[in-house]
Parts: sequence; structure tokens; C-alpha cells
Amino acid sequence: MAVSGTGTKERLQFQRMVQDAKDGKIDMIIIKSISRFARNTLDCRRYIRRLKEKNISVYFEKESINTMDSKGKVLLT
Repeated sequence: MAVSGTGTKERLQFQRMVQDAKDGKIDMIIIKSISRFARNTLDCRRYIRRLKEKNISVYFEKESINTMDSKGKVLLT
């Protein structure tokens, strides 16, 4: 049986990273591009919102987007 890469349920290291951030072990996530963070828009927005609630920023290098910037939300949408 093949595992889809579009959801986050099977991405165990991704889940671990998010949990570590929520636990205060990570205060900023720097990632190459949006497509490497989440495979679909809903997951991307959901996880960014959860992290932002904990004051954890995500910075996407390729797109030069920081989720803690006021324009970051607009650019992601």
C-alpha cells in the first residue's frame, strides 16, 4: 500500500517538529519553500496558525515569507 505525501498524518518527522515547537524546543522554523512545509493549502494555514498562536514563526526562504510579519499572512493566502 502506498503512502500519500499530501497529508500530514503520515509525516512523522513533521509532526515531531510541530510538537517540539509547541513544547518550546523550537522558536522559529526555517524551511526552503512552502511546498516542503505542507503539501496543501489547508494544512499549511492550519499549522502556521497553530504555531503562530504559540509565537513561533515559520520562514520560507524561497518565497521570503515570515509568518510573523503582517504581510506574511497576505502572501500565504
